[in-house]
Amino acid sequence: SYSFCTLLHRGISKRIMRVPWVLLAATICGASNSICPSWERDPSSCLEKYNVVWNDLLPESQDTFINTMPLGNGRVAANVYSNGKDSVSLLFSASDAWNEGSELIKIGTVTVTVDPQPPTGHFKQYLDIATATIFIELGDLQISTYIDANSNTTVIDLNNTKYTVKATSSLARPKPQSVQGQFECQKYDISADQYAENGAAFYHRNQGFPEQDYFKNMVEGENLGPKAYSSMPNLLLNRTSGGYISSSGQRTTVSILTKQTSTVDEWVSAVKSATAVPNYSAHVSWWKSFWERSYVEISDYNVTSKYILQRYLQGCQARSPFPMKFNGMLYTATKDLDVRGWGGRNWWQNLRLPYYNMLAAGDSDMLLTLLTGFHKTLPLAKARTEHYFNISGAYWPEYTDALFGTTHHNSYGCNRAGKTDPPYWYNEDRWNHYNFQGSLDLSLFAIDYYTHTGKSGEYMEIVENVLEFYAGLRPARDAQGKMILYPTQSAETWQCPGYPPDPKNCPTNDMPTVAGLQSVLSNLLLTDYGSDKQRTAWKDLLAIIPPLPVNSTNLLPCEKCPPRTSNVENTELYAVHPYRLYTAGRMNASELTLANNAMADRRFRSDVGWNQCAMDAALLGHAADAQSMVVARAHYGPAPGYRFPGFMQKFQDYAPSLDHLSVHNNAVVYMLMQQDDSATHNITLLPAWPCDWDVTFKLHGPLQTVITGSVTNGVISYEVSPIARRPFVHAAACQQK
Repeated sequence: SYSFCTLLHRGISKRIMRVPWVLLAATICGASNSICPSWERDPSSCLEKYNVVWNDLLPESQDTFINTMPLGNGRVAANVYSNGKDSVSLLFSASDAWNEGSELIKIGTVTVTVDPQPPTGHFKQYLDIATATIFIELGDLQISTYIDANSNTTVIDLNNTKYTVKATSSLARPKPQSVQGQFECQKYDISADQYAENGAAFYHRNQGFPEQDYFKNMVEGENLGPKAYSSMPNLLLNRTSGGYISSSGQRTTVSILTKQTSTVDEWVSAVKSATAVPNYSAHVSWWKSFWERSYVEISDYNVTSKYILQRYLQGCQARSPFPMKFNGMLYTATKDLDVRGWGGRNWWQNLRLPYYNMLAAGDSDMLLTLLTGFHKTLPLAKARTEHYFNISGAYWPEYTDALFGTTHHNSYGCNRAGKTDPPYWYNEDRWNHYNFQGSLDLSLFAIDYYTHTGKSGEYMEIVENVLEFYAGLRPARDAQGKMILYPTQSAETWQCPGYPPDPKNCPTNDMPTVAGLQSVLSNLLLTDYGSDKQRTAWKDLLAIIPPLPVNSTNLLPCEKCPPRTSNVENTELYAVHPYRLYTAGRMNASELTLANNAMADRRFRSDVGWNQCAMDAALLGHAADAQSMVVARAHYGPAPGYRFPGFMQKFQDYAPSLDHLSVHNNAVVYMLMQQDDSATHNITLLPAWPCDWDVTFKLHGPLQTVITGSVTNGVISYEVSPIARRPFVHAAACQQK
């Protein structure tokens, strides 16, 4: 069944309902909220009303652990649930736990049982968001659990000395398996999990099965060449992921560790040594600093609650150099533990979405983990580019292995080792034959990180190599000396089927690539990064990038498009998001005519999951539309089989979805603040803000600018730090309905 608000939003998305209904949706489907005055002094007091509290348990699902709540420290995560009588269980995951077939796996379940059984009649389970701590009350007993923010140790404490604990673990894979991952070409033998130290240690250890070296198979199967094989170590062999339990009296600790070791004994010694002495005050201090970095509280409870829950989930997962999994995050809670739709690789179109709001939220360290993760695979990306195209530089395909940077074997094509027809570089997956532009999106993240923080680093080599790749990829020039981007495709929607390409059915000069090159190069040249020789080369490259594909009234998905579409991306609006060439933050209304027309005439109107309409509306300054879409996103309930309100429905992906609330948060940020990507990095506040929403906020802009402000009854007040940046920040007027 669907709520009235969901049905109303569907009508708006399909353009059945026009502006009056948009306003009705924002009015009826909003939920009033009193704004806390103490965010700067005491964020924990402001977060209290957004805690998730359950006073009962829903009947267990046949397929999932429905009553789970999330904990995490940025690397280790746990789905926490109780039987409501005498136990608490933690289903552990970690961002670096990968099996023999390079699939992300669960580590195992630890269950803490109390003795004697508490009296019945009272149950309460609640997540204290401010401290990332879950409390479970069973009768007169309170159990608290948290994953230490400063180590990889989980603590489970009882508050009553008349009870003692017994902790046991359940192996995630008690028997060996033969598994063919989704989009892979062969099965891989997955070893059984094991116990050690009389059951105190539990682990999965990748074995070296003959003919099943995943990395070797990928290098050979994808024709990556000998340099690729020597560019990376085998990161899967003997990779051991597991935990070690210590339990006595009223306390249990669980240390989680992934490490490549020569022997099991070496891993056991390491995991025991990794058990930290619990320091709850230091843990609370880390989360306090996290919530002090930034905040957004709106006079709409549902929108604020979902904004806070999404940022909490990002804080729980984004502190290690592995991209967050779009398809379930670390919080899949299926009883078949390792099931995960859409496979083990990262899909750029999907995984990128939570990272757009991180700089504004002050979470630059978390964005850096994305850049670090991709940079680790740069050696293979460079070797691939040289072997495939005989040019220098690097690119990453749409589907990318988090450890190595290879792609889906089946998507590349099975049984192609050593075969040159079609060419080595050709990806048989019809969705991405000629789709390389995600590397430009990644590069803009790197430039934005540099512009915001002023911190250079190895991650900028991503930008250098991607631009070098594009400089050599398409040597053909038109009569004006501009690069001809052909063959190409406009994301996955306007495709170029088959090889060799058919000019009648293949795009030329697609908007995502053209806009991406223009945005990356122009923003890079605004910085002081690079040698004189490099900067000259980047200016020369910018001079030959073709103009954006447009006609007299609209932005276009490509200069020349095939007759049919295959997906639901409004790629003409990539000039708005992610590449920010047309935004209210950098242009006046008359300059936005082409983009506004493209938005009004967009072919695909859905706004759930990874659809980006809410972000486009906000960036173009359409306050009423953006507000309606954000409100509607916030009103969706959790996925079937899940109860936690931040575990969203799968939509295009797999539950719990990472993307749905990521877009929600991005849109809220863009409604509040936009940059103009000029030499002085001007900032506009309230570019798409409705006057009927009060708000208090703290956000971060370029050049380490921090803005603290509020809007009350349509009137804004704000402060800027450092004070020297104050002249470069201005506020637009809120928009009346």
